[in-house]
Order: sequence, then structure tokens, then C-alpha cells
Amino acid sequence: MTAHLTCENLCLSYGKTPVLTDVNLDLVPGQITAIVGPNGCGKSSLLRCLSRVQSPTKGQVLLDGEPIHKQNTKQVARKIAFMPQSATAPTGMRIMDLVLRGRTPHQSPLQQWTSEDQRIVERALDQVGLTHRAHELLEDLSGGQLQRAWIAMVLAQDTEILLLDEPTTFLDLAHQQDILKLVRELQADRGLTVAMVLHDINLASRFTDNIIALRDQNVLCSGVPQDVITEPNIQDIYGLACSVIADPHHGLPHIILK
Repeated sequence: MTAHLTCENLCLSYGKTPVLTDVNLDLVPGQITAIVGPNGCGKSSLLRCLSRVQSPTKGQVLLDGEPIHKQNTKQVARKIAFMPQSATAPTGMRIMDLVLRGRTPHQSPLQQWTSEDQRIVERALDQVGLTHRAHELLEDLSGGQLQRAWIAMVLAQDTEILLLDEPTTFLDLAHQQDILKLVRELQADRGLTVAMVLHDINLASRFTDNIIALRDQNVLCSGVPQDVITEPNIQDIYGLACSVIADPHHGLPHIILK
């Protein structure tokens, strides 16, 4: 059974500044969900709360119906993998060394490395197309290749849920599509539940099953792309006038700004 991640009445504040207010959401198991919205609306903070990196001020995140902060840390890490925005690694680290870190939640002082660990790491490298470069340094990679290396690390964690914070940041259009196609292929292959913060609504429409739109620290609307990407909703979310047409190649909503 695929792990199930939800949150109830989640609130988060930094000091006296509210970041999230009474957020309720339910990630559809086995599907890809995009979290969108203007800068400063709490997208990354929400993802950090869902991953247990950040503790909410009020409310709770539930993993399989149980409060996530009351669950064993290692057990949570075996179900949820989180790739933060602009992730960094020490200078001089090889791709293989980074991917190996994904196996940490599955190891213990009495059992540190197994043939199963090796198989999963090799599979992750193969799935992102970096097997032949496994012993190269991370700093020698292009932006798109580096993102693939980080995705390989979270794949090696072998979880049922992936949380990706802006996986297309700083990438050109070709590499953005390349990374999102990879995420879609991996989700379909493994039946993963994926939630990722995206800024490009048209890419969210094409590559995700569901969209959650935030504004003013709360969920403004959510649903399949056809329900969320409408002219009134884009006006409400971003304050932008636009036309929404059907993408001639995929039939999905496509925004044209006025």
C-alpha cells in the first residue's frame, strides 16, 4: 500500500509573521501534485512541514493517519524523501558518494551495507542516466545533470513519497522539461506519490495530475489542472490577466498572458 500524506489545520509562523494558516491538503497516493503560487505564499515552507524538516506552529501533518512528528525518524525517512531547493554538497564529492547517502535510513550499526543497498543505488543511477558518470565529481556536472544526481539520491532512499522543492530551478527550458519527464517516468515506473513546488504553470499543467494553488498563506484552490488553471483563478492567484487555451499537442490548459 502506498504511504498517505495529509495535513490538518496546519499553521506556521516565523516569529510573529504568519507563513501558513489553517492549511488542509491530501496528497493523492500514486499521483504527481504541483504546489504553485506567488513568491512568499508559503510553498517551500509547506513542503518542509510535509517532510518533517519544519515543525508547524499549530495543526499537524499525518503520515498514514498518524502524526508525523510522533513517528520514528528513521521510519519516516523510509517513507518520505525530500529534495530541498538549491541543495548543496561538499566540494570534492562524487556522484556515487551522494547517491549512497540515500541509503542511510536503511542502515544500522549492525548492518551498514548490503547487496540490496548496492542494487538500489545502481538502479537509481541507471534510472537517471548517470551510471557511466558515477565516479565523477558533482562540480563537474551541468545544472541538469546535477539535478539528476540529487534525484538519484532521493530515489536510492527507496521511499513511496517524493517531495521536490523547485526541481527545475536555474534550468533552461529544455532541461526543465527533461527533469519533469524524468519525474513522470519514475512516478509511473514505481507508483510513487510526488509533490513538487513549481513556478511554471504551463509545465505544472503538462506534467502533474493535480495542482494545489496557495495564496496569502492558504490553499486558494486545488484539483486537476483543468479545474485549477482557469482565467479567474490565475487572476486570483497571481493578479494577472490571461487567456487559457487548450494546448494543441496535449489538450491541457495553457496560459497566455495578456
